[in-house]
Amino acid sequence: MSQVVPSQVIAVAFQENGRLHYLDVAGLRVKVGDWVLYPTPDGNEVARCVWGPEPVDDAVPAAPRCAGIATEAQVRLAAEHRAEREEISELVRQTAAEQGLEMGLLAVDLIDHEDGTRLVAVYYRSPRRIDFRSFVPKLAGKLHCRVDMRQVFGRNPARITGGVGVCGRDLCCTTFLEEPEAIGMRLAADQGYAANPLGGTGACGKLMCCLRYEHPYYTDFNSRAPAIGRTVETPAGTGRVIGHDAPSQTVQVAVNGRTVGCPLASVCTTAARRRNREDHLRDDEGEL
Repeated sequence: MSQVVPSQVIAVAFQENGRLHYLDVAGLRVKVGDWVLYPTPDGNEVARCVWGPEPVDDAVPAAPRCAGIATEAQVRLAAEHRAEREEISELVRQTAAEQGLEMGLLAVDLIDHEDGTRLVAVYYRSPRRIDFRSFVPKLAGKLHCRVDMRQVFGRNPARITGGVGVCGRDLCCTTFLEEPEAIGMRLAADQGYAANPLGGTGACGKLMCCLRYEHPYYTDFNSRAPAIGRTVETPAGTGRVIGHDAPSQTVQVAVNGRTVGCPLASVCTTAARRRNREDHLRDDEGEL
C-alpha cells in the first residue's frame, strides 16, 4: 500500500507586505524569496514566496496548485507591470483632480487579453455616486485602452490597501482571512465595547473582524467571572466587582477605597462562599 505524501504549502504575496495567498507547490523545490506562478482566472501571475514550504495533510481551504517557477523574463515583466500600474495610478489621480471628482483610488489592475487588447480596471471608493461620463473617455484616450471603473464598498477597501490594526500587526483581511463576516453589536458588547463602539472599530470603519473569532474566549471568561456590581471576597478583602479583564484573566475589585486586580481563580462571591460553608456543615453532620 503506497504511502500518501502530504502536500507542501507555501505563502506568497504579489507585492511587498501584501496579502498572503497559499499555494500547493506539488513537489517543486521552492524556498523563501523565490518567484513562482500563481494561477488566476486571467492567467498566471508572478508572486514571491514569503513563507514555507510546510507539509500539511489537508489544506483547508484547498490551496491551488502552483503553476511553476517564474522565469527571469516573467519576473522582469511583472516588475514592469508594477511600475506601469504606479504610473497609471498617478494619471488617474491627476485626471480626477482636474475634474473635481471625490474618489479615493485604491488600486489599478491591468488585464491583457489574448487578442492583444488591454483593460485597465480602476478600483475606487467614494461616499456617493460619481458621474464618469467625461472622466472615462478622457482617461481611456490617454491610456489608449478600455477603462472599467469599479467602486469598492464595506470592508473591501481595507483589504485592497492593507494596513496595521490596533494590535500592531498587519490586518487580518490582508493576510489570512479569506472572507470577512458580518460582526454584530452583541459580539462587541460581550467584549466590553458597548459603551464605546468606536473602540472596536477597525481600519475599514466597521467592527473589527477579530471580535468574531475571539468571542468564544470572552464568553467563557464572562460565564465564570462574577458580574459587575457583585460583592466578592478576595485575598485583599471583601469588595465590589467594577471591571473585567478577560485577556489577563483578572477581575477588578474595589476594596476599601482602592482598586485591586485579582486573578479570577482567587475571587469568589459571598454566595458561593456561603454555599461551600453550608456544604461543609452538612458533611460534618453526616459524619457524626
